[in-house]
Formats: sequence, structure tokens, C-alpha cells
Amino acid sequence: MGNQSGESAGPVRAAGCLVWRRGAAELEVLLVHRPRYRDWSWPKGKAKPGERAAVCAVRETVEETGRQVVLGVPLPPVCYTLKSGRVKRVEYWAARVASDLDNPAICARPTIRIARPAEIDKTGWFPLSKARARLTRASDTAPLDALAAWDRAGALDTRAVLLLRHARAVKRSAWSGDEASRPLTRDGWARARGLVPLLSAFGVDHVVSSPWARCRRTVAPYARRGRVTLHTNQWLSEAGAAESPERAARLLAEALVGGGEATGIVLCAHRPVLPGLCEVLSGALWTAPGAGGPAAPGIGVPAGFGSARGLGPGAAAAGPDAGLGATAGRGDGSGAGAGAPWPLANAGELTQIPSEDPYLRTAEFLVAHVAMGSGALRPGRIVAVGRHRPAAA
Repeated sequence: MGNQSGESAGPVRAAGCLVWRRGAAELEVLLVHRPRYRDWSWPKGKAKPGERAAVCAVRETVEETGRQVVLGVPLPPVCYTLKSGRVKRVEYWAARVASDLDNPAICARPTIRIARPAEIDKTGWFPLSKARARLTRASDTAPLDALAAWDRAGALDTRAVLLLRHARAVKRSAWSGDEASRPLTRDGWARARGLVPLLSAFGVDHVVSSPWARCRRTVAPYARRGRVTLHTNQWLSEAGAAESPERAARLLAEALVGGGEATGIVLCAHRPVLPGLCEVLSGALWTAPGAGGPAAPGIGVPAGFGSARGLGPGAAAAGPDAGLGATAGRGDGSGAGAGAPWPLANAGELTQIPSEDPYLRTAEFLVAHVAMGSGALRPGRIVAVGRHRPAAA
């Protein structure tokens, strides 16, 4: 299915998912049948104007399968030429069917219309050994091979840890109040609202922010739509990080280790706090066997630091509107190139952590796909990253 983008030049933008589950004997994937084309393919479709690829992938998958999903690791895109002569580029992610734990992410999504039988008349789960033969288009096997490679590496079961820089704020020189209360600009508010479907796509169910206004207001729309508590932590603020930079680093390290559940978390912070947090992410990277270099060292979390889900000393809980007054390579910035074998040939590109100022643009986040610890891969390892930013209003 899909929507015309209205763009007259450049590639036709589209996105979709390889939805997977553990079958009795092997991994299974979900295919859709389109009667108009008489083909079996992955759920996918064209992006709406201004719609980011990750949001499009979720929306199209829900439309075509009737199942709510949460995005996982990136897969190689598929490109082909249409009869019109334009190139169509389809971005893909691995995805799992949402569970009850993902209710906040699902609540944050708008109602999605399910495809009519004339568009999609059948869906079916197929073992990997049979899915290849069922696919009509040969190019659709590239993301399937990538999915199998992630699974063999023990890196398919992941959850998302997001590091977000607050949206654009009023300039210091134009603000007469104290630094902690400096508000967002009109563009900042628009991008904060634009973050809602992006955070939802990665299954965010836990929101932690600097207590300063510009960070709280960046994540408040998502907390409100997802009906989750907006937690604040002083160590994510500029003042807190300057006083004790290791506290923010420990907070992120604890979020990476997590509680063993496939749920996502976002930490919203300021630009001066990002260097130390990006260093933590770099230290948690996993190097795929054969990709060169040793496996990344383990993540150290001091004993007794904080509670589960990224809340530690200095944390507080606030409602989505508390103290607010009246008021990622890919098409959306993430990097993932095509190639085989996957992910080994793309290991460097898939694990690029920002290392230079400004690290992230305003309202941009880095999503770290963190291993759940299946097989020999320990929990807390980052197997892939992507960067995402909502479109301007």
C-alpha cells in the first residue's frame, strides 16, 4: 500500500518491515499478498510528504498486516526502477509484534486505517526456509538474508535506548529569565510534536529528561500521548553534568543494561552533556565476528547505583505537563548502507557514534539497538545505531 509523496524529483521514498517471530522450529517472517500485482512481498509503502522513513515503516506495516509493531535493527534498503523511470528506494527494519509492554508507544500513535482486501487480501507467517521461495521479487531477499545474519549473530532480539538532544530553544541573548527556564522556539515546539511518532516507532515506554524546561518540553508531547510519567534527573542538566559528569554517564550505562524486557527508553539532555554520554555508547559497542577488531568491553555499572529503568539519585517524577505553564544515512538521518554479507560488511557504518561537536542537532536522537542477551551476546551490547530527526514544520 502507500501514499503518493507528491515529490516530482529524486527517488520515490518508501519503507517497510520484516516482522519476525520465533516459530516452533525456526524463525518466521510475515509476508503480505497483493492481489493487484499477484505477488508476495514485505509490508511496505510510500512515505507521505515530510514523513520519516521509520514512521512510514510502522504505519505501512500496521495498515497492511493489522498488527502493531516495534522497530528493531536496520536492514539493507532495496532500490529498483519504476516504469516511469524514477528510482524507488525502500528502507527496511526488522520488527517484532508489539506486546502489552508496548502500550505507551501504541497509545501515542494515531488510528491507522487497515488496508482493504483489494489492496492486501492475505497475510501469512513463513519459516525462513520457505519465505525466500514465496517472495515474488528477487531483490526482496536481500533484507531477508540480513535478518537471518542478525539472528545467527544473536543480535536480532534488541530493545531501543535513545539519546535525544532537546529541540531548538530561544537564544540565551534573547532570554531574560534564568537558564533553566529558557523555552523552546516555535520550531522547537513543532519538532517536539514531530518526535511523537518517531519515539513510538522504537517502542519507547520510559521517558527521562533533564529538569530544565527546554528538555522537559521536548519530550512532554510524547509522555502526554503515551500516558507515561515524565521522569526528570538533575544529572542530565548542564549544571548537573558540570558538577558530576560521571553521574549522567552512569545513568546511561544503567539504561543500556536495562531490566531484561524488550522495552525502550529515551534520555533527553543538553549539548554540553552529550560528549560524555556518547563516550558511554562507544564503550558499549559490539563488534560482529569477522567485522574486525575485538568485541567491545563490558559496561560497568557501579553497584547500588539507582533503580531499574535509568532512574538513579537525583531523579524525580513529574506528569507530562508538570511545570510547563500553559503550554538519525536514511531518509530520516540514520545510516545504513546496502551490502552483503550483512551486518558484517556494514559494521562500521551501523555503529557510528557521534564524536564531534555538536554531536546531535536540536531535536535529533541517536537510537542504540541493544542486545537482549540471547546466545553468547551479553545484555547491554549495542549492535547497531541510527540517527533520526523530525521534519521541520
